[in-house]
Amino acid sequence: MDTPATTTEYALPADIADVYGTLGGMLYDLTDLMAEEVKEWRSDLRRACREWKQSGIEPDWQSFRDWMNDICDGDGMPPLFGSDATDSLPQDGEQNG
Repeated sequence: MDTPATTTEYALPADIADVYGTLGGMLYDLTDLMAEEVKEWRSDLRRACREWKQSGIEPDWQSFRDWMNDICDGDGMPPLFGSDATDSLPQDGEQNG
């Protein structure tokens, strides 16, 4: 079998892979609505990875993180991913710099 001269590694970011696997194992424990939303998220993630392998254009991982955090928020759960943008914003009573 011929091996290509160059290979490209297509690996999910570790945090997304962890959430993908964890949620897949607990779909039946989620509310019906959240389970459907998680299935859609997982399906779109798989599609994005297939497209990445075909096009070579890496998906916008942050949009998948934000989407999952929105799903969690809608079901009254804490976010599964931290947000770099909001981590640096001042909280009530705090000031930057």
